[in-house]
Amino acid sequence: MKLRVENLANIKEAEVEVKNLTLFVGQNSTHKSYMAHIIYEFLTLIKEKPEEKEILFLLFPKSKFLIETIIERRDIKETNRKFTHVIFSFENKRTDFNNLINHMYFLINTLFTKLINKSFNNNSNVLEKIFYENNLNLADLFQENQYEIEIFNDTKDVDDDLIIYMLLSNILDKIFLYFKNNLSSYSGIKYFPASRTGFILAFDEIVSGLLRDKYKGQSSSARLTKPTIDFITNYSDIRSNKLDIKWLSIFKHDNPDNKKLQTLLIDFLQRNIIKGSIEEEKLDDNYKNFYLKTKNNTRLDLHLASSATLETLPFIVFLKNTEDISKTFFVIEEPEAHLHPKAQIQMAKFIVLLSNSGAKVLVTTHSDYILNEINNCIKLDNIEKDNEFAISKDDVSAYLFKNEKTKTTVNKLEIDKFGISNDNFDEVLDELLDRSDELNERILNKND
Repeated sequence: MKLRVENLANIKEAEVEVKNLTLFVGQNSTHKSYMAHIIYEFLTLIKEKPEEKEILFLLFPKSKFLIETIIERRDIKETNRKFTHVIFSFENKRTDFNNLINHMYFLINTLFTKLINKSFNNNSNVLEKIFYENNLNLADLFQENQYEIEIFNDTKDVDDDLIIYMLLSNILDKIFLYFKNNLSSYSGIKYFPASRTGFILAFDEIVSGLLRDKYKGQSSSARLTKPTIDFITNYSDIRSNKLDIKWLSIFKHDNPDNKKLQTLLIDFLQRNIIKGSIEEEKLDDNYKNFYLKTKNNTRLDLHLASSATLETLPFIVFLKNTEDISKTFFVIEEPEAHLHPKAQIQMAKFIVLLSNSGAKVLVTTHSDYILNEINNCIKLDNIEKDNEFAISKDDVSAYLFKNEKTKTTVNKLEIDKFGISNDNFDEVLDELLDRSDELNERILNKND
């Protein structure tokens, strides 16, 4: 899947291709998280069609010109007490189709842009335009030179505005169904923000603030982006067992393959990073808590656990409560946060393991250790393809986000059998070594 944006904060234009494993690398404040945010929201919008009121907002008055172009070429086929059938006939199929198709693309892009901007919870727009890879031929939605819609008679008057609205709404339904089946086959999308430790420790206070703001109209300092709110909401649902109740009504039996993946991935994190296990306890019938059980069976409540444990805990908790890991899209910001370089290398292996499980993974990172270990996994694919940590270069895409004066550039990084080509970290290391050599020389000269 390819996405292109225009005027995203300081990014004038950028195009990214999302593969099994997608990496955004670069310094701070280069808008890597903004791009990850947009991809998450785009896939969420495809998976969960926007509310009717959002679509209604766009359909009028922007669709008035359609009344002039096609409203005269319609026929009310049949009206009964329940439904009105309207057939649209296109005298000049090429012209009429072009008008309608171009208008539908305009509506969809406007809808996506509006809702994505809204998800940033910012006073001004962050994104100007978004474009997506699209293989849908809207003409396939029509049969010959006509298109039929059915309107439920919940009102006595079926006027031109209602007919146009129902036409566009009907076509939008089919377009979103196509998107869902072709652009986003994921059963779930999980987002892990950079500040995981803070959200876990301050969870109860943040949630209470969001609830006060939403339901009681009281001011709250918890102003967060929608992906972050989704993360907190999902974590809340897990702690309150809401997900378990929902799944019981959907899944009649356990998925042994998913259980196997859960065990593999969770055991890897617990064994190699937190050196213990995340356990849960029921506080009452509707709520549970988590704590760390160390190797010597000591219990540590979360506020006493290491930051590495708190950063890793959401992965373990969400994986345990993911119904189909192999069909889930994971967006992970700064997986290296609070981790020792050795643990960062293990986290890189986990990311590859997760990608190899069938999931799609998008990562934003500043870590040379993460990037170099993923390079090792790409190299390993040339030697031991069956190794669980080997990943094909064809399954990886990587982009360098870099500040240049007043704008940010996004450049695709070349990937070959030796891994991802990137001198971004080499430049920093060279600067550090040059500075060290200069100071060493000054010390020697002073002593002389």
